[in-house]
Amino acid sequence: MNTYPEDFETYTARDGAQLPYRFFEGPSDVVLIFLHGITEPSLYLREFGQYVSQLGLATVYLPDLRGYGNHPIRRGDIDYIGQLDDDLEDMFCFVQKRHPGARIIVGGHSAGGATAIRQTIRPIHKDIFAYLLVSPALSPNAPLDRKGGSGNESKVSIPRYLLLMLLNALGIHRYNHTIVYRRLTPVEKLHGTESCNLSYRLAMSRMVGNNYEKYLSKLTQPTFVIVGADDEVFDADAYKPLYERFCKAEVRIIADQNHNSIVKTENALSIMGNWLRVMRGEGQAK
Repeated sequence: MNTYPEDFETYTARDGAQLPYRFFEGPSDVVLIFLHGITEPSLYLREFGQYVSQLGLATVYLPDLRGYGNHPIRRGDIDYIGQLDDDLEDMFCFVQKRHPGARIIVGGHSAGGATAIRQTIRPIHKDIFAYLLVSPALSPNAPLDRKGGSGNESKVSIPRYLLLMLLNALGIHRYNHTIVYRRLTPVEKLHGTESCNLSYRLAMSRMVGNNYEKYLSKLTQPTFVIVGADDEVFDADAYKPLYERFCKAEVRIIADQNHNSIVKTENALSIMGNWLRVMRGEGQAK
């Protein structure tokens, strides 16, 4: 039985789970799979998906990753580290069959960007046409985070992280369900489908490893990185020198945009739209 609202469709993951995605039909020759951030499901990206599809730039898939959304199997948790990569690979193969011959772009916002970058060392990477990374996270070890906190009202338990990393290095995985990330937003400000408490195994599956250069160096496909100049979570000025060290991604800093407005405002959407037009072979980026 489909327990999702009518704006969701589902695909079948390798373990038989029916996983939801929002679908916005556009041209069949270019498809964008775009991933949401660390605690929000794809709900906040609906306007983005509508914008891209209605302008005829791409068909858009916005998955609610496992552990997220209206009716997750277990909110804020998954079965093992890397399960989200397996799910995304299953979705990618599903999209390939549904849109034979299409150019498939993979991207994401914030932690969704990091989850997209994780695919550079996965088998599907060779079939990904391009990457669209919006205010992308990376690794806790990367020089992107603003010091002294962020605008996400979040708390990360560093001691738990370090202890669980040590246990995993010793082959002990039984405690990977432990919560290591909490979103502290007051309940009255939430819409109810956020995943505010994340297990170690889910949180680790949203970021790349501390050897982030291994992932970035494999970004040989066209890659567009866009970040707001007023991003309160990441240091916008740190992106270009970091990416230039390891790959040839195009990095754009957009004035008057912060971490979340960049996926909602007309100016930022227009810039991403121009890049997608280039990916469609319709001219040069502006």
